[in-house]
Amino acid sequence: MKNTINSLIVAAALSALSVCADAQSFQRILERPVNIVRSEWEYDNDGNQELNYYNEDYCNYYLYRVNDDSYNLRPGKNTVFKRMKDAQYNNLFNRATTYTFFRGSFPKDFNINTPYAFPVKNGMQTAWKTDRRESVRTLQFRMLPGDTVYATRSGIVCRTMLPRQLLICHADYTFAAYLAMNENFVSPGEEVRTGQPVGIAGPTGVSISFFFLDKNKFSGLEAAGYVYSHFTPVFRTAEGDVKPVERKMYNALVDDELIMLDMSKREQKKYLKSKK
Repeated sequence: MKNTINSLIVAAALSALSVCADAQSFQRILERPVNIVRSEWEYDNDGNQELNYYNEDYCNYYLYRVNDDSYNLRPGKNTVFKRMKDAQYNNLFNRATTYTFFRGSFPKDFNINTPYAFPVKNGMQTAWKTDRRESVRTLQFRMLPGDTVYATRSGIVCRTMLPRQLLICHADYTFAAYLAMNENFVSPGEEVRTGQPVGIAGPTGVSISFFFLDKNKFSGLEAAGYVYSHFTPVFRTAEGDVKPVERKMYNALVDDELIMLDMSKREQKKYLKSKK
């Protein structure tokens, strides 16, 4: 009887760990919360008929329609079609089609050499290795369980399915998905700054996947399979900005220049003034 109880306890623990790992996997973090994007046929104040998509997230979505135009859905109301009152032409949206929503927009001014911060405290040493648990390129950083995880770049926190998941969209529409954390400090809609504490590392440290919605993955009239591309950023270190070699140790550096990278001139001025 005792052995049976112990076996059940072990099985439950392994099941819980499996659920936890699955809940923070990259594929799970891409899932859309229920009804996060919805469509409504509505009339404006002048009696014109509109097809509006409401994006309740804080990050963009891409509405991909086969054999038709596709649309970037920004947070809030997006009017994608308007039929003027008493117009005689047909409603093109009455045609049958298939459509899919994807997180993100095609990158704006994407530069592979844009420097990022390591997800560790300024001055701390770290290294990365490929996270073999993930099916896409993901960097697992060397950290101790319970260490603070820091934002690698400024951006806005997107909505996800579970509270410990963390997905941040950057100014150029690239993303960073923070996986395997024990705790998440920031909330959807919050703007984070490079080097800001965002969570607590789990038993295996923290894993991060850097990716973007790739226009080249949309071929002809259909999305060509997996539509995201993943990359390893350049990171700022005490030795300069480097493309880090796997398993090699580096000294993290988070300076004002890196923190202000995505700020407007007005924001930079305010930030420097706050430091005096």
